[in-house]
Amino acid sequence: MNKKYTLISISILTALYSQQSLADLHAQCLLGVPHFTGEVVKGDVNNLPVYIEADKAEINQPTQAIYQGNVDLKQGNRHLVGNSVEVKQTGEGNQAQRWAYLRGGFDYKDNQINLLGNDASFNLDSKNGNVTDADYQLVGRQGRGKAQEIELGDNYRLMKNATFTSCLPDDNAWAVDASEIRQHIKEEYAEFWHARFKVLGVPVFYTPYLQLPIGDRRRSGLLMPTVGHSSRDGYWYKQPVYWNIAPNYDATFAPKYMSRRGWQLNGEFRYLTPVGEGKLAGEYLGRDRYDEYTSDSRKRHLLYWKHHSSFLENWRLNIDYTKVSDKRYFTDFDSDYGSSTDGYANQYARIAYYKPNYNFAISARQFQIFDEVSVGPYRAMPQIDFNYYKNDLANGWVDFKLFSQAVRFDNDSTLMPTAWRFHVEPSLATAMSNKYGSLNIETKLYATHYNQKKGSSSSAEDVQKSVNRVLPQLKVDLQTVLASSKTLFDGYTQTLEPHVQYLYRPYKDQSNIGSKRVNNYLGFGYDSALVQQDYYSLFRDRRYSGLDRISSANQVTVGGTTRFYDKNADERFNFSAGQIYYLTASRIDDNPSNRTPKSSSSWALESNWKISDKWNWRGSYQYDTLLDKASLANSSLEFNPMKNNLIQLNYRYASKEYINQNLGASANRYQQDIKQVGIVAAWEVSDNWAVVGKYYQDIALKKPVEQYVGVQYNSCCWSVGVGARRYVTSRQNQRDDQVVYDNSIGVTFELRGLGENDHQSGIEEMLKKGKLPYIQAFSL
Repeated sequence: MNKKYTLISISILTALYSQQSLADLHAQCLLGVPHFTGEVVKGDVNNLPVYIEADKAEINQPTQAIYQGNVDLKQGNRHLVGNSVEVKQTGEGNQAQRWAYLRGGFDYKDNQINLLGNDASFNLDSKNGNVTDADYQLVGRQGRGKAQEIELGDNYRLMKNATFTSCLPDDNAWAVDASEIRQHIKEEYAEFWHARFKVLGVPVFYTPYLQLPIGDRRRSGLLMPTVGHSSRDGYWYKQPVYWNIAPNYDATFAPKYMSRRGWQLNGEFRYLTPVGEGKLAGEYLGRDRYDEYTSDSRKRHLLYWKHHSSFLENWRLNIDYTKVSDKRYFTDFDSDYGSSTDGYANQYARIAYYKPNYNFAISARQFQIFDEVSVGPYRAMPQIDFNYYKNDLANGWVDFKLFSQAVRFDNDSTLMPTAWRFHVEPSLATAMSNKYGSLNIETKLYATHYNQKKGSSSSAEDVQKSVNRVLPQLKVDLQTVLASSKTLFDGYTQTLEPHVQYLYRPYKDQSNIGSKRVNNYLGFGYDSALVQQDYYSLFRDRRYSGLDRISSANQVTVGGTTRFYDKNADERFNFSAGQIYYLTASRIDDNPSNRTPKSSSSWALESNWKISDKWNWRGSYQYDTLLDKASLANSSLEFNPMKNNLIQLNYRYASKEYINQNLGASANRYQQDIKQVGIVAAWEVSDNWAVVGKYYQDIALKKPVEQYVGVQYNSCCWSVGVGARRYVTSRQNQRDDQVVYDNSIGVTFELRGLGENDHQSGIEEMLKKGKLPYIQAFSL
């Protein structure tokens, strides 16, 4: 639960800073701060002896000693050099107190602070002291300033008429002047009273009270603001405020003003307890003033809750809930809790009990969809699951597994039926393996009972009240690994990994399950949709997710993978290919469109190639044998020479038939193929400058999908970033042939050097921006 703390002031944009590049920025900045030499003395330093050297000494035992000329005083981690030092002792025995008085200038150092001052007094039996006319600099971290008077305590420094900045010496980019500064050493923060924030020595901001961190601990206060402008929101300003409630609780409030919409209130609460952790967030706009939003309700809001807990040793509770006020919410607002590309918001809760041989769970799930559809997805509420496992039966030859479920399905549409589904799925499996490969044989039985009820609308279709379905299954899976050091490439070891699977399941007409109307959002039945096909899905038991559509199967799946390993046993290349051969067509009913071709499935190919330590490539391809055309393809080539520097080229293709049929889309929802090319580039130009650019072009539309460029300047004590973005969006009552863009620009700024780990270049954050965030190329 870590938050980076930053000071608010738009005037930081006016500051100018430059510094020669020496190493990385963090190391470069540390070169400008003092470091403690030698080993830090641990324990109570106050009990250690005091060593004093000087050109001249006048000692009056046992109460006074005066040292003059090149005075050098050491005690543990403390080291003081001055012109004149007087040491006095008062009291006797355990009541004795030793004081050192410095006059005419001094230089004091320890493992926490360096001081240059005029006059001072130090208690040699404690850490207390007083200094006048001092220049101070923190040791081992950024932080320096001046003070008219400093009071040194065991765990604090109290400064009168003082200044503070994290900038290095001879850099006056920013500073805070205050009538009083109190630095809390162990808590790692500083308090300022009557604080004046200065940029290049010019006062630009005043506050009667201010807190700044002087370490990496979480502190309540103002966080980094963002400002910008977009064609959708107008000018906007977002001001986060962080509240460190307790070590295991915190909250962030982020009011945002948008000139075209009004005030939006945002908040996030995080918690970490012995029994669970989670995040609760909300966004609220009381009245949306945006003219193009035509809904009668002008209130726009979001509720988000994600929770995970373990309690009473064997119990688990998971909640993932997102709800928004309207279907256009994620189209109209940028949010950390969802995106318009998701198409729906998930609302899910599950409580489960686990034991070594069985588990039991009760859950509920529904979806809030954003597409305009006549019939949306079913909600499963409640859903009860029970699983039982027993291995090593029959002298260790057989493993037994039982999956059972009871679930109720309901729908918002009165045209759709409701149902209870009761399902039992026992299976027996045996595995035989040796050094040449493995043979796995599994038998399974699907036994399902439905109690269905007609929809309440007078136009609802009749459904069969009671349906029983029993389907046996046999699966035989053979895999082997063949390795050879004799390959086309010297120094590489190649493996061949053939994979053959036979699957049999008889046909059962399932048209009497659910509505004959195709659920035009998620697919068929109550919770089933076609599985997206790739190499690994070829070896799945079922074509459909969910249990409402279990297609017949009499098929052989043939596939394999080859891998190349270098002399260090690192995998450098792999290639996988596979296809299903249907001995008889796979079907779920008498509808010809719901059966597979008699010959074979699409070819699925995948490959990864670690060309070198700097180059990576990944690609996949599917060829639809029925349509005699490619159905899906993607490719990604990435160059990553060092650190976060990278250039990535992308290509994505999906045929309209693949989208409409395999993703559960309603007929003819998509009228054209998706063809996109993109380039992502991120580069640390120097220790101070970082640049990120993205460009995605839709070849079919001949229009750019998204464009982004971000530039961030980083110095030792401040940074500023500017990001400009243009992307395809939508508006209400949009024409089919119209392409709508949103143009925006945002500015971020922060003070740096206040913590030990706040010198990042900003590339990682900029790469996350946008509807199509950067995804790292697969690295072997």
